[in-house]
Amino acid sequence: MILREPKVGFIGFGEVAYHFSRGLKEDGIQEIFAYDKNAKEISKGEIVRTRARAAGVEMVPGLRQLVGKSDVVISAVWGSTALKVAGQCASFVRAGQIYCDINNTAPSVKSQGAEMLKAQGAKYVDLALFVTPERDRHRSFMLASGDGARPLKRVMAPYGMTPEVVPGGAGRATTIKTLANIYYKGIQALCLEVALSAWKVGIDPDLLSSLVIKPVEALPKEEEMAFWIIRGIVHAERKAAELESIIRAVKEWGITPIMLEATRKRLKTASDYGLKGLMKGDSRKGNDRALLKSIGRAPKKED
Repeated sequence: MILREPKVGFIGFGEVAYHFSRGLKEDGIQEIFAYDKNAKEISKGEIVRTRARAAGVEMVPGLRQLVGKSDVVISAVWGSTALKVAGQCASFVRAGQIYCDINNTAPSVKSQGAEMLKAQGAKYVDLALFVTPERDRHRSFMLASGDGARPLKRVMAPYGMTPEVVPGGAGRATTIKTLANIYYKGIQALCLEVALSAWKVGIDPDLLSSLVIKPVEALPKEEEMAFWIIRGIVHAERKAAELESIIRAVKEWGITPIMLEATRKRLKTASDYGLKGLMKGDSRKGNDRALLKSIGRAPKKED
């Protein structure tokens, strides 16, 4: 059981591990270790070694040594290798040790990793980091789930690392991040399509900035998503039809309307359910859930 002054070990010493280490050192963690397979290479290794010296982190030669020295292990590798690393660490962990996976990977990978490590008595934490850690470092906004989430928060809170614990097992935090990323990545691509189209017709994209928030600027933040869901379902038929002329214009400007075509297809699919009559009153809260539930119960439509 970890009572105080935890020793922290990072697997992979890239941006996340570097910034976390600097913050943890400043907030009182005395012993921080790291293992990075690139540490011995000439070019990549020099970057790793320089960062480790700057953060006051001790590099170790292998996973066995890293796990053996650490109370809290944080895996910060490429998502494609996260499960392999978890499996390797399962051979070295001890009962009560906390293993955190902060990698960008599928929720199922986190669940599988948890099974392997929990079988050896370790506590597993699915950590989902939502921002780049350069500014807030280990204090950055994170969600945590799994049987090790609360123990991790209890141990690390005195040093400023306080992820928000969400109910559910390993994979739950990453599932929430995955859902949020549908929006983040989608809005990035949509803004790019808008900006390219504006540039093509000689409109400064900055002139559009204030216009895109007009429909929701008066709403509380927690109601914005419900607003768009309801309008997307209830007015789907009309909006899908309106998109035809918008798509035609964008094509005439020489831009391939990738996001617009996808939006039209999604709205057309939503309109096929004919759910407009289910709306009751003007309330947004609850209506969005009722509409989504109706779609979930209806016969499957082709996307």
